[in-house]
Amino acid sequence: MRLKREDNSNPWMAYTDLGVALVSLFILAFVAMATLKEQKAEDLTRTEEEVLSCQEEMRKIAAERNALLSKSLQTSIEAGLIALEDGKIQIQASFLFPINGADLTKEGEGVIRGISKGLLEALDSTDVIMVSGFTDDTPVKSKTYTNWNLSTERAVNVVKTLIAQGFPPDRLFAAGFGEHMPKYPNDSEEHRRLNRRVEIGVTPLQKMNQAGH
Repeated sequence: MRLKREDNSNPWMAYTDLGVALVSLFILAFVAMATLKEQKAEDLTRTEEEVLSCQEEMRKIAAERNALLSKSLQTSIEAGLIALEDGKIQIQASFLFPINGADLTKEGEGVIRGISKGLLEALDSTDVIMVSGFTDDTPVKSKTYTNWNLSTERAVNVVKTLIAQGFPPDRLFAAGFGEHMPKYPNDSEEHRRLNRRVEIGVTPLQKMNQAGH
């Protein structure tokens, strides 16, 4: 007589093992996600700290440059020919150009020559100079020539004069903003006069990586 073999396999045990495996997998995934989240938080904190450190260094450099500019340009500042605001040299257009004109007057050339030496002394090897021209909102009486043209040509002519004084051409650039960035509302003749200006700012040079170009 053949004995019937008993099947000792228990389906409930198989289901239990599968459940344990799934729970273990879930725990591992949860731990991995938590670790990744923590790592991202650390990276974000490190990035924020680096940005703050960089900003603080930039503020320090700007403060040192402003102090040097103030000292180098003291004569022109005391004479009332220029003003130094937020590290930018402010020059009223009336000191540089004839009314509605873009060519520097002899007096204007003298003003630029007077500040060029101080600028050169304050210029670091990683700095460039941006010359910006601005007008008031009074339209130019021309169908083709606008305040954009006037402000840009004035900035370009200041750049040319600085180059003639020994500035490297590759570290100078000009921009014209017309009437679109006034310092004051154009609601009086005095405010319009103050809005007609040239600004000269020093900014760090962003060197391009020449690899692959």
